[in-house]
Amino acid sequence: MPENVVTYILDSLPIKDAARTSILSRTWRFKWTMLTQIVFDFDKYYDERDLSIFLLQLIGPVTKFILLVPNNKELDVKDIKRWIMFLSRKGIKEFAIINNHLKPLKLPSHLFSCLELKHLKLCNCFFRLPKTSSGFPNLLSLELRRVTFESGNCGQLITRCPLLEILKVSYHHNPSGKLKLVEIAKLTNLRVLSLPLCKLDYILITIPIISQLGSYFPRLQELNLDFQNSKFPEEFDESEYLGLDNIFPSLRTLNIIPNKLL
Repeated sequence: MPENVVTYILDSLPIKDAARTSILSRTWRFKWTMLTQIVFDFDKYYDERDLSIFLLQLIGPVTKFILLVPNNKELDVKDIKRWIMFLSRKGIKEFAIINNHLKPLKLPSHLFSCLELKHLKLCNCFFRLPKTSSGFPNLLSLELRRVTFESGNCGQLITRCPLLEILKVSYHHNPSGKLKLVEIAKLTNLRVLSLPLCKLDYILITIPIISQLGSYFPRLQELNLDFQNSKFPEEFDESEYLGLDNIFPSLRTLNIIPNKLL
């Protein structure tokens, strides 16, 4: 079979099963080292050393890397740094860390050396935003869940991702800085937006403020607004907030997580 067909088959398998294809024949003994997509779940597999050894044996590009960390596993930042440095030299395009441990996972600044990234998803992580970094110039989707910043803020990261089409932010319990509409407004290609309104840089959330989103993003097709913990004027017409779909001309999907006052 052509190598691209073999790689497709291997990428479709869990990594343990992909590695087991080495017993099929001499021809297949090292085929698994052609893997380009890695989903590593510490709940199912072994430890940091096993992952490090596994990565070092891959011979081609690694375009996708997803790391699932269970609630009973705390990773060392040195291991994370080593893996990210390796992936940055392998042309990584999709990177995700889902950290279910109680303690946020610290990410090294080496993440910003992955300039070919197109999709980034982080859950329960924190990192320092380098002042000299140009961000992610090729990033198309960014999802941040419970992500904090040791320096800088979410808005500063967003402005360094000019090609973003999908932005999902979920951190309304996070005490870190506010988001400014002028920062989000620079994302002229945005098609999907998920946003906690309590993190906008306004004391009160009003219809004119939300209308600004409509003027900034005429191409927006999906909008998810989280009203939780947001403050509203003392007198407001609830029906106005239920008619938000009229503000966005291209909108196909509108989801609202209501505030307890609505």
